[in-house]
Amino acid sequence: MKRRRFIELFSLAFIFPSWASGRKPLTPKDAEGPFYPVEVIPLREDLILKENGLNGSPMVLSGRVFDQQGQPLANMKIEIWQCDGAGIYHHPRQANTEKHDSHFAGNGAVVTDEQGRYQFRTLYPVPYTGRPPHIHVKLWRGHSELLTTQLYLKGQTGNEWWGKNRDLLQMSPQKSASGQYSAIYDFVV
Repeated sequence: MKRRRFIELFSLAFIFPSWASGRKPLTPKDAEGPFYPVEVIPLREDLILKENGLNGSPMVLSGRVFDQQGQPLANMKIEIWQCDGAGIYHHPRQANTEKHDSHFAGNGAVVTDEQGRYQFRTLYPVPYTGRPPHIHVKLWRGHSELLTTQLYLKGQTGNEWWGKNRDLLQMSPQKSASGQYSAIYDFVV
């Protein structure tokens, strides 16, 4: 048996019980990273503060949040944070943070609606030294943190030793005729 086929069959042993029970697999966890904002992330859907002069391409990230039974989850707070178009985070531990693009907020949060829907206007993620393009995400129910993870571009998940299950954390942004990127990602918590 070829190695790839063995891995595919072996992974089914872990996923099949959730299929058989009608339960959706949980969204995998991933590293928080060193640049989680030190200040409270404000509720803001649009992380692009000023489009003229922005370094990077705007992207709409949207989707829904579900429980394992497929029921939409309302009133879930979703936080995102990411680097700007030059790979710089707005964070005191980031080298050259003073060069962070002032046109981009770098972080924001939204609350899901009754159907579990969320939407952000952010940047198409870019790589930086040693890291593939990604967006950090935290999901909260009240004061309880339910998930910390990262979303990656399809086929660009990196090879860091701590990264696991990244195949399930991929998004596939599409570019419209007008040049706007959009990506959809649904979370299961």
